[in-house]
Amino acid sequence: MKIALATQDCTRVDAHFGWAAHFMLYDVTPDGARFLRLVRFRGPLAADGDASKLAPKLRALRGCRLVLASAVGLEARAHLRRMDVEPVTALAGAPVDAALGALRDTLRRRPPPWLRRALQSERRRPPP
Repeated sequence: MKIALATQDCTRVDAHFGWAAHFMLYDVTPDGARFLRLVRFRGPLAADGDASKLAPKLRALRGCRLVLASAVGLEARAHLRRMDVEPVTALAGAPVDAALGALRDTLRRRPPPWLRRALQSERRRPPP
């Protein structure tokens, strides 16, 4: 399952979705996680209410099932849901390796409802 982590420093899940300087993209399975790429965002990243900065972030998430962030605003959350991307804030502040490990462990056990939705959506989605 392809996921994104919103980060400022590329070491923790420490960024608000709309203000993130980077997305780290991974493919995560119950057996491991594989780094895919780093997406960098330029321009103003402050909390200024400018929804236009969401567009490049939403484009970067094509093919993702989850985005882990410290917080996600209501407008972004609505866009993500329409794209079948589940916003997750439960791992806010966690180091990247710990967040990936927690997600792998959760995939191995009985996933909670938010993860089951993402997995079901993944199965329905045609390959890229």
